[in-house]
Amino acid sequence: MLTADNIPTKILLYIVYLLILLHVHVPIDAYKRALKEQRSADVAYARLMLLGSAGTGKTSLKRSLMEEPFKRRTTSTIVSDVSSVRPFGHEWQTKRENKWRGATEEDEIKEIVSLLKFIKFRSYTSVQSAKYSHNKSDALVSTGSIASDFNVEIRIKSIFERASSTDQKKELLVQPFLHIWDCGGQPVFLEILPAFLTPRTMFLLLFDASKDFRKRWQSRQNTPDGKVLFGEVVNESTSDLMAKWMSTIHSHLMKHNKDDTSSPSLYCIGTRGDKLKAQWKKEQVKKQIQSLYEEKEFSNLIEDVLIIDNTTSGKGDKEDPSITELRQAIDGFINKLVFPTPVNWVLFRRILQELEHNVISLSDAIAIGVACHIPVADVPEVLKFYHELGAVLYYPQIEGLKDKVILSPKWFVDTIGKVFPLEKGWSGTYRLSLLRNKGILVQPLYQEVWQSSGIDPEEIIELLVHFRLAAPVQTEVCDSTSKQYFLPAVLPGYTGDPNEVRPGYKLRASPVHITFSTGYVPPGFFTRLATTVATDANVKLNFDNIYEAPATAGFFGRLAITMKLRSKVGIKRIYRNRVCFSYGHPSDDFVLTDINEAIQVDVLRYVPESRHPLSFKIVCQQISKLLNDSCQKVEETLILYHGHHHTDQSSRRLYEPTLKAIEEESRGKLKKCLMECLSSWLKGEDGVRETRGGGSNWISLVAALEAMGEREVADIIRKKYLEPLNEHPY
Repeated sequence: MLTADNIPTKILLYIVYLLILLHVHVPIDAYKRALKEQRSADVAYARLMLLGSAGTGKTSLKRSLMEEPFKRRTTSTIVSDVSSVRPFGHEWQTKRENKWRGATEEDEIKEIVSLLKFIKFRSYTSVQSAKYSHNKSDALVSTGSIASDFNVEIRIKSIFERASSTDQKKELLVQPFLHIWDCGGQPVFLEILPAFLTPRTMFLLLFDASKDFRKRWQSRQNTPDGKVLFGEVVNESTSDLMAKWMSTIHSHLMKHNKDDTSSPSLYCIGTRGDKLKAQWKKEQVKKQIQSLYEEKEFSNLIEDVLIIDNTTSGKGDKEDPSITELRQAIDGFINKLVFPTPVNWVLFRRILQELEHNVISLSDAIAIGVACHIPVADVPEVLKFYHELGAVLYYPQIEGLKDKVILSPKWFVDTIGKVFPLEKGWSGTYRLSLLRNKGILVQPLYQEVWQSSGIDPEEIIELLVHFRLAAPVQTEVCDSTSKQYFLPAVLPGYTGDPNEVRPGYKLRASPVHITFSTGYVPPGFFTRLATTVATDANVKLNFDNIYEAPATAGFFGRLAITMKLRSKVGIKRIYRNRVCFSYGHPSDDFVLTDINEAIQVDVLRYVPESRHPLSFKIVCQQISKLLNDSCQKVEETLILYHGHHHTDQSSRRLYEPTLKAIEEESRGKLKKCLMECLSSWLKGEDGVRETRGGGSNWISLVAALEAMGEREVADIIRKKYLEPLNEHPY
């Protein structure tokens, strides 16, 4: 059964693909110079992303686009067998004779032929004397020996022989290569969604049209043996999930993209249309989905809502017309993305594809580039170009990986994924338990798993830390001599009351909300905020606590206190979307909770104010600064090629209770102050009743009421709230 215990197996597999597509700028000078010197031909590169919660039929839709017969049961994109785990299926597709199919080596060769017809390519026979330098020591290395090791000359010759034997009498049109990403629908996918966002993409956002999209959805998985495994029920509805995707894609790509030719496109696709027999039901569902984005900032991103019957796939004239309509829309999108590609760059990519290596050094890559007549200084830029397209992985900004080029992203996914096996096959089950239940990855575990990967395990960890997917921490849950890393994304989600906290606090600040211009917490932001906060010297992770249950009223309650018979209660503090920290010495608690629309921050003190060296106000101000700084760091990490998230700075109030904030913002506007204070009070947003020390806030409300002539109401509030506080300050 799919449970919270085995969900982590799939999570880090997503992490790697975050790294595959994290955008790296390619200096335009190198690209323009290559086009000017070599000339080029047009190639259409595009990406189709199938998004949606697990079990909505993304794989079936992909089969429909390929006109393959419908399969009643397909295996989920994420499977339980770690040896064959894929965070999403991917394969290059092209179109021939009006039917989609998988691209072949012949297509790759014809692509090169179509490029070569524009120029008379130079000879590639002499590379032995070329020398280059790629590091600070300026050591010169012969490209000849390295190129020879990889048989680069032979490979280039073979490619051109195959190209020359291809019939070039027939006009070769632009070959549209479409990269289809069938994305896994597990809850954790939202954490790394930003990594997949690029404007050269059409997004298909899927939902089950036969179900109520206002209900909370449950993760599900179809296994190869025909079983259906159900996982956690997430704390959001399908409509919340869809709106979050829409707003996030818009925030990343539309608002900051000034090149209309590469603007993304999004279709909402309702699957299981066969269960909606009546046309009016389909129209009803369409209107419900349209209500999610009408009059919203991201409404211009959505092209249409289509209800599709995948069971008609491959049936010719009997096929659902909506499937044909979708194919035509995709074709039109691709045609707008024709991209001039330098011939040398295409040849370089082809050589890298043919190498039987998962990883090569940067020195090797430069040697191969020189053999393809790419200037030495341009090779790193070409690598960045193909990194952005997802063909290779190249991280010049990461110290441990800057001298490596990963040729097989799929292999790298499998390598990372080994650290989260479903079966307990690795030595030390306690180490696995730490990872699954507390999000702590210890050095002995990742070294054992990655020792034969071909990449230093410490370099893999460095990569995860660089992208704030992991954070080095020191905890008491294991041997302090081993390195420990906090990976919140591997944990199950919290579905309880966000206001629930450990009982017994003396002071509690009003909950504060970090809000975003999208109206939702951007995917990936919360877990990165948690890892960033965890690295602060004054912060510690606050794991499971055992405390005495509150005593009941009456004789038996007093007896339990006297005889110390109160039961012990455990409370889990760390989740994927809720993390409890301890701050300072003696420590105060502060809790971060992702509540979908915002990140809620709660600060609590469990010792009397008189026994703490710092006032509660000062501690709250320090935590506020820490969160502001951490949010800025996360924003910098999530910056993409076309923009980034914008948090609402004015919402980051941690100490100031709601009434005090309203008073300051409405100074001189008594009626506005009164109405907003009363509204906040009725909503329970003010924390004065918990802190028992916010007299100035209630005084402000009383003053506003008296100024408005509402003396009777003012007297009631004064007697009920101010006078008791004066009599019992703690």
